[in-house]
Amino acid sequence: MSGSPLLSNRCRLARRTLWFGRALLFTDRVCIRGWTWRGRYERVVPLERIERVQWWAVDDDVNFLIHLREGGAVPLQLMRQAGTWNVKLHRLLGQSLMAHHSPVDVHPSDSSTTSTVP
Repeated sequence: MSGSPLLSNRCRLARRTLWFGRALLFTDRVCIRGWTWRGRYERVVPLERIERVQWWAVDDDVNFLIHLREGGAVPLQLMRQAGTWNVKLHRLLGQSLMAHHSPVDVHPSDSSTTSTVP
């Protein structure tokens, strides 16, 4: 695992102290680094373990959620560029940005049912 990160931003963890927290996005993984009360913290999430991501346009709470294939999630507060992370990760995962905003599938109504318009 090497190379330069595509994105690098300050971050915080939900309900956990993380000093000097940094989230780094590479072409094959997301890395979260910093310091906790117990010492150095590092969590690496390979892209193949990521099912999908969600983001919110807020900066005072969790604004980025990485859903894992095996269940569970990694909640983050990215201090800047959460939307950029969303776009880049969707692209790396080969997912559409609009997939979760698409309308519900519409099925033709049953032909035996009639409706009257007043």
